[in-house]
Amino acid sequence: MILHYVGINGMNHNSLVVFQMKQPNLSLILPVHNEVDALERVVSEWDASLRKILGLHHVFIVCEDASTDGTKELIIELERRYSIVKNSVPWRRGYAQAVCDGIRLCETDYVLCIDSDGQIGPNQMNEVWDRRSEDRFLIGWRCPRLDPSIRLIYSRLFKLYHGLLFPNRLHDPSCPFVFGSTKLLKRMAPLLVYMKEGFWWGFVGACWKLKIPIEEIPIRHRARFAGRTHVYNLGQMPGIIIRNGVGLLKLRLA
Repeated sequence: MILHYVGINGMNHNSLVVFQMKQPNLSLILPVHNEVDALERVVSEWDASLRKILGLHHVFIVCEDASTDGTKELIIELERRYSIVKNSVPWRRGYAQAVCDGIRLCETDYVLCIDSDGQIGPNQMNEVWDRRSEDRFLIGWRCPRLDPSIRLIYSRLFKLYHGLLFPNRLHDPSCPFVFGSTKLLKRMAPLLVYMKEGFWWGFVGACWKLKIPIEEIPIRHRARFAGRTHVYNLGQMPGIIIRNGVGLLKLRLA
């Protein structure tokens, strides 16, 4: 049993909170930007569920960037109640860099990457944890996927291009639910820099290049806890298509 003594931000330096817990063996990476209305519910739900799984001891790595809605202050409050490693920056580094920074900070045997909007819950974590392996990744398959129609159309079209470069049988290669060995994920780090908006497309491509197996697990997809799912407008799409298309091609040729 390990005693962790954690100081509380904003309190007297002599005031300490003592967490009695075992060494974490799972890190949950949460990229966060302006999620003040969803983040507490996400952390609470996952924490309560994971505590029930025998042999699993977790820590949240919250990678926040440039939030303006009170998310920064909320994370400080959550640190008092949950095991959290805060990685906060004052600029918009973007989703991909936030995930990569979280991977860099992982010190556990296993890592789970999820979004912070609540669209994927912890329902399947018993099965996921039982299937842990140091040699392959598990990726979610959202079925049905509850996203706006235009976003589904974008994904289906891009999947055709992605499949030409990285042939695979995955149904949902952009799913933000990835679980596997931290060492394996860190090994992939040099290949995870090519995709900005479509990070998980690049992750699947990197696995293909390194011949790392990926297995899908059906997961329940649901509406966001708060706010709306981001959908790029038509004016943004040409630039995004070009950047992601070139990014995948660079990854394929790397």
